[in-house]
Amino acid sequence: MSKPAAPEPEPETTWSPSAPHVRKMIAYVKKRGSVTAEELVDWDRTHGRLVFDWDDANAAEEWRKQQARCFLNSFRRVFEGMRVRAFIHIDEDETRHIDESGYFTVENIAAHPGMREQVVEDIMRRMKMMASELRMWKLSPAEQRVLFDQLAEAISGRANAA
Repeated sequence: MSKPAAPEPEPETTWSPSAPHVRKMIAYVKKRGSVTAEELVDWDRTHGRLVFDWDDANAAEEWRKQQARCFLNSFRRVFEGMRVRAFIHIDEDETRHIDESGYFTVENIAAHPGMREQVVEDIMRRMKMMASELRMWKLSPAEQRVLFDQLAEAISGRANAA
């Protein structure tokens, strides 16, 4: 699968909602109503350091990897008349004849049927997640029509022509 623009970190500890330390942190957030990333780090620091990576060398290396992902995700280019991400992460997938994971140019992905399929599948997965989020907002039929019209325009390229 291709990765989202801002990949989730891979923690050393489990972030399962059933883990006691995770339940405590979630309760803290709910009680406060809102928190900042800094406040969560401070909370973990004073509550056993069970949620985040506290090995400074490892955390620094993971941060550099995250910076590298953000670096690659920040570039756009015009490809076939559309402004798109210049690099997209592709996972190794033997069934699709993808021999290695990594960031590939959009040109390479477009020329490789298995990579293209992986990217389209990932976009569809993200669209389903977004549709689930929209369901929570109980869009009116009129709002749904506007949404579908805008999606159709974006897919057809008519939105860029305006």
